[in-house]
Amino acid sequence: MAQGLKTAPGRESIVPMRAPDSIDVTFGGNLIVDPCTACNYDSVAGGYYVWGTNNCISPGTTQWIAVPFISNATGVPKKITASITLDPACTTTTNQVTLGIYTDVCGTGPGVVLASGKAIVPPAPCAVAVASLRTAPSLTAGTKYWVVATTTAAQDGLDAIWNASNTSQIGGDVANGGWFQFSGFVPGFMVN
Repeated sequence: MAQGLKTAPGRESIVPMRAPDSIDVTFGGNLIVDPCTACNYDSVAGGYYVWGTNNCISPGTTQWIAVPFISNATGVPKKITASITLDPACTTTTNQVTLGIYTDVCGTGPGVVLASGKAIVPPAPCAVAVASLRTAPSLTAGTKYWVVATTTAAQDGLDAIWNASNTSQIGGDVANGGWFQFSGFVPGFMVN
């Protein structure tokens, strides 16, 4: 098989490189490292709660969050990364969340779930929740989809925060009083 391959001096053999199994494609997302914090989302501003029904702030209430994106490419996604961390103000009884890709219902929001996976929610700032997608359909470039964070019955005790993207930071100056920074609280995510 390696007949005719020449070796460099001092090397006994050469193993030819093989083509990668797949190219890592980014279908959508807004996780970008801020050079001031070295974090790929705004770990200071906060975000939106993601709750199971047994959360500590509003027991009996779930809160699920969704973020839209228009696919940059056509292909099959393999994972969803989300800037979700455990709420430090609560003692959570689970550290899992379900991340999914949904169709779009124009004017309403998420429609039908296309693919989903469970992710471990980290406690630390700058860490992310990552869900592997085992059986995802092909996404179509130019089509609107939603990344959705939900909980199942097994995830009832989740108390988490979907932190804002660095790209949703806004600067303001009121009455020439000086610039300040605040967040538009758009949750951070990446679909690959």
